Amino acid sequence: MLVSLCLLAALIEVKAADFNGEDYWLLPRLFDLDNYDECLSHPDGLYCLGSFHLTPAEQPNRVYELMTNYSKELYRFNRTVIRRGWCVSARESNVTAEPMNRFEHCAAEWARSRRMRARLLRLEYCRSHSDVHATRIPDKSELTFLIAIAVIILLNAASTAYDYATQNNEKKIALLTTWSVVANWRQLVEPYNSHRKSLQAIQGIKVIVSASICIVHSGMLLYTLFLYEPIEMEQVIANPLTMAVQNSTTVVHMFIVLSSFLTVHNLLKSSKPFGFGTFLRLLAKRIIRLSPVCLLVIGFAGTWWPRVSDGPLWPAAVAEQSKICREKFWAHAFFIHNLVEPDKFCLIPTWYIAVDMQMYILAVILTMILAKFSKKAVPILVILFIGATALNAGLAYIYEWKSLLYLAIVAENINSIFRDIPSLSHFYMSPWGSLPACLVGLIIGHLVHFTKGETFGNIYKRRLLSLYYVLCIPIMVGWLMLGNYFQHIRHPIFVAAYAALERSIFQIMCILAYIALVFKNDIIICFKALAWRGWHLLAQLSLPVMQIHWCIALVIIGPSPQPVAVSVINLLPVSVTTVCFTYPLALLLTVLVELPMKRTFDFILR
Repeated sequence: MLVSLCLLAALIEVKAADFNGEDYWLLPRLFDLDNYDECLSHPDGLYCLGSFHLTPAEQPNRVYELMTNYSKELYRFNRTVIRRGWCVSARESNVTAEPMNRFEHCAAEWARSRRMRARLLRLEYCRSHSDVHATRIPDKSELTFLIAIAVIILLNAASTAYDYATQNNEKKIALLTTWSVVANWRQLVEPYNSHRKSLQAIQGIKVIVSASICIVHSGMLLYTLFLYEPIEMEQVIANPLTMAVQNSTTVVHMFIVLSSFLTVHNLLKSSKPFGFGTFLRLLAKRIIRLSPVCLLVIGFAGTWWPRVSDGPLWPAAVAEQSKICREKFWAHAFFIHNLVEPDKFCLIPTWYIAVDMQMYILAVILTMILAKFSKKAVPILVILFIGATALNAGLAYIYEWKSLLYLAIVAENINSIFRDIPSLSHFYMSPWGSLPACLVGLIIGHLVHFTKGETFGNIYKRRLLSLYYVLCIPIMVGWLMLGNYFQHIRHPIFVAAYAALERSIFQIMCILAYIALVFKNDIIICFKALAWRGWHLLAQLSLPVMQIHWCIALVIIGPSPQPVAVSVINLLPVSVTTVCFTYPLALLLTVLVELPMKRTFDFILR
């Protein structure tokens, strides 16, 4: 609801006092596309997509001055850089020259008529008639993916048939039913058996956060395309009411907090002694749970994804990501893709899986070590948390990393999906960037275990914190909205400190609110709703949802033949459609892949 309200509010027109409408329409169009299908229907058709930097060919040049003046505000696009998708064969007759040279010549002619020069900044692609209409034979990687899909279908079909044929046979082999669709569906829908309502509430939180991420990402991807009127996006960025969305990237790290909390909760309640064998067993179970779905999605993205559709924007939106997915497949397999060539993104949301695995390993090791210290574990973890936060502040200061708050207000960054931004790849997606979140989860888990809730029960009795529980959601939204003030403070020390502290402060706010879920679930009606049993089924789909929604959103919006108009009419349907397609496909992946692999591994280790 909050996301929808912020997006709706973003459409309130924000006018700059220093730039009137008449001057705005003198600027060259920022995005422009020729007809892609018509161009490449001709045997000599050549279509190119790229960006050019404009400079004045002579002085004075009033239009160029307007372009530079307009671009001074960060939330506005740099109007001296234009993006074009042109039918080169229709604009330039020299068929013997290289495609890139022909594209540059088209831009030079276009710029000359406006008393400017054009220099090619980035060539996305040049495609000819033969490139589009040639029959492509599947390569080894594509065939391997098809074989993997065929094996999965065969295993599910055979196991389901065996399960049905032996349903009344007490001697049937349980291992052969682990891939049964019927058996896995029953496991998926069976009631949640947690003895704490708090853990039921976690399921509701996971579903709401996952769905919100799908909505925000699908909306963001719409802004990465060619825009019919860029001013609409600029108004969204400039609108103070959208700060809660722009500054919401820290919410993703709540998954790290919850994962660490559940890890320590499950380990400490176990009566089995800790040891190296326990560590290997837990690690293997984690890998088996995450790898099949993750690698299947990466395999699809690296092979058949580019073949799903076409259009002038499709190769630029998908082809590069697909190529990176191929190149970094094994990095994904070993959960180190956020460390190996981190500036190259294959499905941006998959960074979380690598960090989750890295933080899980750390959480298990720390829990096993600190189990010997009993109640001293909490002070040790607090010291580690302070140290991790200080480390991030120091690294942010040295390498000039910034919070995404400072980056999301730049229109160019959003349109390029933060390409070549070290703060994203080397800090936000890094294990050290998520270390404080992991430690927060461990601290809460140890407190719950060793005090059996007495500490939190006493905290709740304090009137100030009791009031916080009632007002926690407005307070957390207010913290996000403070970004409107913080983004104007540019002192290097403050920027570094904010980068290190923003997520930690928000996570502490969330944990304080979560105490109400753990011990006083009945104080707020919306908290009761989070413990609804129906969340359990949807929460089990969180892994595939996080993996596939990016692909689905691009399949929906990527084939656009013309620059898109960004408005409520476009934004909300795209978001809703993405969610509606994501969850059914996630259900298939869970029933046909994730649960069968998990049940098979559990049976073998019994």
